[in-house]
Amino acid sequence: MLKTTFSFILTLLLSTALFAQTYQIVPDESEIIVWGTSNVHDWEAPADEFSGSATIEVSGDSLVSISSLQFDVVAEEINSGKGGMDKRIDDALKVKKHPNITFSLTEIENKGPASLIANGELTIAGVTKNVQMEVEYQLQADGSILFNGKQNIDMTEFNVDPPTAMFGTIKAGEKVDVEFNAKFAQ
Repeated sequence: MLKTTFSFILTLLLSTALFAQTYQIVPDESEIIVWGTSNVHDWEAPADEFSGSATIEVSGDSLVSISSLQFDVVAEEINSGKGGMDKRIDDALKVKKHPNITFSLTEIENKGPASLIANGELTIAGVTKNVQMEVEYQLQADGSILFNGKQNIDMTEFNVDPPTAMFGTIKAGEKVDVEFNAKFAQ
């Protein structure tokens, strides 16, 4: 009887462990876009290079838990397509000294079906702050997971001075929205 109980518990533990899998972001099927304003016009700058990994447990058609998630954006690869503006973005983000923008998950809270609150540490230009963001997700038939959301960030909280141009007559706003649509697959 003891041997049977032990075998059952061991099987249960091993099967539970098998569901927690490592997922990687699929860059070609993901996007991150920074949306900003200025006193002249709104602007957008997609991130061209990023990576991420997560340990996620899925059971059937339900996301059970995310025990870890790390996301990195190469700051110098946030590009508006306008050379002068891109240089100002790089300077504001201090890319030479702090080449990556990172997010490390610390905790998730279930918000409802297909949505959660992600708490984590966001590091921009060498300054780390705790952030909380609403994230929607979809489990795909192929086993991948799509995460999407939009996070408002006050850049001055990260000691980032909004870029200026034309001797200060054109000024970017202090707040930006970061929109993400990220596909994670095993």
